[in-house]
Amino acid sequence: MKKNNPIYKTIAILIFLFVLMGGFQTLTAKENIKTITILPFKIHAQEKLSHIQNGIVQMLYSRLSWKDNVVVVPQKQLAPHLSAIDKTKAGKGINEIARLTHSDFVLAGAITQLGGSFSIDVQVFDIKNKRYMAFFEQSQKKDDLISKTNRIAANINKKIFDRTKMEWKKRDKEKKQIFKNNNAKIPNTC
Repeated sequence: MKKNNPIYKTIAILIFLFVLMGGFQTLTAKENIKTITILPFKIHAQEKLSHIQNGIVQMLYSRLSWKDNVVVVPQKQLAPHLSAIDKTKAGKGINEIARLTHSDFVLAGAITQLGGSFSIDVQVFDIKNKRYMAFFEQSQKKDDLISKTNRIAANINKKIFDRTKMEWKKRDKEKKQIFKNNNAKIPNTC
């Protein structure tokens, strides 16, 4: 058999195209990966809650990370940039953090204690579209902060990254049941 045979050329071209398309798909997949930076949470409470402050950041890190889709900037990579930001100019600070960490989104949050109750307030800034989305949960006791953080992460995953996890399905089911019991129309937001 001759190597100049048209069948060999056709096979070689097909193999080349197959390899080229695979590389293109990999490149495209990497371009679609979103990056989010989680800023340290602010604490507004009479008691020291640094363990909760660190725990919530770690929880959000693990719950928002999504292989081949969402990368959460590690805190070690973020730390050197925090001191460089002028905190009095919140909007410019968020954009600067996004630039320095190459992030598509920046998450900022606060935990506020009022009496024995807690409020978790989170804003996720969409840098490209120049907008932000707010998420919040309230807790009657400190022990519920983990489950409330799970709910916030589920809402962020669904609303921003179109990722449905078990926690979102549970939350959606609870919301529908509450409105069904009250004979009310379900609003479009969480």
